[in-house]
Amino acid sequence: MKKIHLYLFTLLFLVTACGTNTSVTGSYKDAAAPQKAYSKVFIVAISDRAAARQTVENGLAQLIASRGSATVKSSDVLPPNFRSGDVTKDKELILKKIRETNCDGILTVALVNQEHETRYVPGTTNYYPMGFGYYGGFGTYYTYGYNNFYTPGYYTDDKIYYLESNLYDAESEKMVWSVQSKTYNPASLDDFLAGYNKALSAQMDKDNVMMSSKK
Repeated sequence: MKKIHLYLFTLLFLVTACGTNTSVTGSYKDAAAPQKAYSKVFIVAISDRAAARQTVENGLAQLIASRGSATVKSSDVLPPNFRSGDVTKDKELILKKIRETNCDGILTVALVNQEHETRYVPGTTNYYPMGFGYYGGFGTYYTYGYNNFYTPGYYTDDKIYYLESNLYDAESEKMVWSVQSKTYNPASLDDFLAGYNKALSAQMDKDNVMMSSKK
């Protein structure tokens, strides 16, 4: 019975300890590029998974729209299987769609690496022996036990995803801004997007990357 209780406490701790954390690891801005307000941004999530590509592009479109720019998602104007295996041919198709939709900016996002790390989280205890009378009834004892009894150590498998987003000027095709980030333990794609968009928006403000003069 004691082992069952120990397992349950460990499971509860694992559930409450999990959470997504996205942080920017680096950014670059072309100092020579003119400060430009992009009014319409073409969004490209580089992924072979059509569903994931669409979800990520939807999330980024919401972010860019909140900053005052119109958006066009590649998943809306390109078929799911548009990639032919010929990189040059695929690039020309994308550029054609960018010109047809009158976009002046291009925002890409790509997963550049992923890692798995196993680490040990040590247990904790705040137990201090007290007299029997101190505990009182069940409510008092439960409150005391929940906050003070031993939490066992455990091993956890961290999933770390490294991403890169680049902003290009559509006319010159030159990269004007790039940001790299890492995300720990996303519970889902939607969970990842919430943290990623927050980090990306903060870095845009920090680097003074204005998506539109309407902002």
